[in-house]
Amino acid sequence: MDLTLTADQRDLQAAVRDYLAGTWTPDRLRSDADDAAVDRKDWRALAELGIFGLALPEADGGLGLGLADAVIVFEELGRALVPGPLVATFLAAGLVSGAADGGAVVTMLDASEPVAVVEHLASASHVIQVDDDGLFVLPAVRLTAAPAAVPLDPLTPVSHVTAAPRAEARGERVGSPAASARWRLHGAALTSALQVGVAQGGLDLAVRYAKERMQFGRVIGSFQAVKHLLAESLARVDLARAAVLVAALTIDDARAGDPGAAVSAAKILADDAATAGGRTCVQVHGGMGFTWEVLAHLYLKRAWLLETCFGAPDEHAARLAATLPL
Repeated sequence: MDLTLTADQRDLQAAVRDYLAGTWTPDRLRSDADDAAVDRKDWRALAELGIFGLALPEADGGLGLGLADAVIVFEELGRALVPGPLVATFLAAGLVSGAADGGAVVTMLDASEPVAVVEHLASASHVIQVDDDGLFVLPAVRLTAAPAAVPLDPLTPVSHVTAAPRAEARGERVGSPAASARWRLHGAALTSALQVGVAQGGLDLAVRYAKERMQFGRVIGSFQAVKHLLAESLARVDLARAAVLVAALTIDDARAGDPGAAVSAAKILADDAATAGGRTCVQVHGGMGFTWEVLAHLYLKRAWLLETCFGAPDEHAARLAATLPL
């Protein structure tokens, strides 16, 4: 399996990275942490880049690309800490009118989760309820939920659903049980890609600081202990990135192997890379790492949040263990 990016994939990656670097600046992220509502203008701009319709057939107004291309884009979104229900809106393209072109903001409620939580509900136009027996869409205003006073990630407001829709009032069915299973599988792969981006963004931040911070007359990046921390983070990122690409390619080509096992492996490695890398980023910054002004805490908090989405590492480890021969 060749994991080398094609020229078209590198161009796509560069275009998304350049746009995000100019839009989601550190000042913008700090400002939006105080008011994390989805900016519809920016949401439409993401859609105009083709992000939400990337996997839709060209006949339906999409780019007709595969999940391997999508995870490359989602890594960049994670690296820039772009807020919003990105995965749900991407997966809803073709199911919910306006999702692909940015006219709709789609969030999700997974009935299999032990705690019913929805992100960005106040900004959402639609909610997809993911049940074992299918996918259902309903207007966001029909969901009764209470916003969390202090969300784990200040850029991701969450609401606790206080009255989940009854089976007969879940909304319009837009997918079969098989579609629901695909939603969860693809969602885990895309969330893993976001985590790789979060891990890379935290590593980039730590490396920049290590090259600038002076201690005992030398930059701290020259100290062996700091070098080891950063090298370990890099190894985790590279391993997770490869696993995510393998998972996406396996989904795109069923002949390549078991996509469920590949996605579970990717989620475990990506979660580890992001959470461990986030802690390293804070540690390398020292006392500064605990301040609001430095973005280190935002990378760590986003990693902790995404770790809970589409299956925690323990769940995916159990799924992998179940595939092993006795």
